Amino acid sequence: MAGNEVRLSEEDLIKNLEQPAGGGGGGGGSGGEKEEKSPSSTPKLQCPEVPQRLQKGAEDCFEPKVISLGPYHHGKPHLKEGETLKLKLAATYFREYKLSKDKIYENISLHIEELKQCYNQKSTEEYTDEELSVMLLVDGCAFLQYILCVCLGGNNSQHEEYGGIRYQDLSRIHQDTLLLENQLPYQLLHKLIENIMSNDAWTVIFQEFFGMSTDESFFLEFFGIKEKELFLRKMKNYCRRRLPQFLPIIKNFNHNSNPKSEKDQSKSCPHLLDLYRKIFLGDERSYPLTHSESSTTEKKGPGLVGDVKDQVMASFKNVKELMAAGIRIKRSPTRHLRDISFHSNGITACLKIPLIAIDNSTKTLFLNLIAYEMSSDVPHDFISYLRFLDSLIDHDDDVKELQSAGYSKTI
Repeated sequence: MAGNEVRLSEEDLIKNLEQPAGGGGGGGGSGGEKEEKSPSSTPKLQCPEVPQRLQKGAEDCFEPKVISLGPYHHGKPHLKEGETLKLKLAATYFREYKLSKDKIYENISLHIEELKQCYNQKSTEEYTDEELSVMLLVDGCAFLQYILCVCLGGNNSQHEEYGGIRYQDLSRIHQDTLLLENQLPYQLLHKLIENIMSNDAWTVIFQEFFGMSTDESFFLEFFGIKEKELFLRKMKNYCRRRLPQFLPIIKNFNHNSNPKSEKDQSKSCPHLLDLYRKIFLGDERSYPLTHSESSTTEKKGPGLVGDVKDQVMASFKNVKELMAAGIRIKRSPTRHLRDISFHSNGITACLKIPLIAIDNSTKTLFLNLIAYEMSSDVPHDFISYLRFLDSLIDHDDDVKELQSAGYSKTI
């Protein structure tokens, strides 16, 4: 099962990625890794559309199932129930946090021209500025309320704890929020959260939403707790009913975090998918040099997927062949995709790669991350990771060996 998922995520895509990029989509695609820095006469959009050549045969992976966010899929018939749900979530957001709809709407409408520039012009020209301002207001507030419901919500059996969201729709909405064509600009989210709590607090919540909340220092410092065992689980149960009372305190709380930590990344991220990608990949400066990397230049520094990929792919060996040659496969200490290392003492060698969880949403997530890198100016680090993975996996036995080494698990 896991093997099939991995193959779907790579084998069918890698061949396509090796070809020069064609047109299509709002931002357009770029080709191989050497071409990603080439100048373009058309500036890349902050919230681009999926390149056309990636959509063929995989349209279902790029279209929301429950709710639309932004103009690209707004008003589609199958999302009609989602529009009603968004209104309920937005109303709850205003009510619980005592926000003025008029003031926030005025703030959005004052910056509507800037927000329109984030999307393909064709997707916004059919709406008046007033209609687009209302759309972004409802979508943004509903989106933030959904995240709070998930991260600080109650028991699954308590329907109202999730703002009227059916439990069976939770995972589908979660998947919708990480689609490339379902992104909201960070400028918009900032206007909606600035009166609620600090960026630090929100980014911790985003990490919890992603299932990547590895740094608990914010909550531990805020509540003055030294032991963290079972802390977040207890605090989520306590906070779900008391969050409104905590907000005035959290809003003014200054967390002295490491300036290079993941929490600072949200300030420079264009949207949520980009923040997810950065956290998923990990900080490229956070991993130690291996002996073979110590003499490389700054451009080929630690933490770049390409460093270890070049070492392993030079032999064009899959997992079984590497192991037959005496190279052990071990799991990295973190789940960040950049946490890949290769150590050799001349007699034995060890390749460490991070754990990756595979479920029904993996293919959709991977395709949208690929589409984002192909249609923006960010480095092709995730695509490079998939190519590296493709070099390791040729047969089902390779997948089994990776599972035995603790590399992958099926959820």
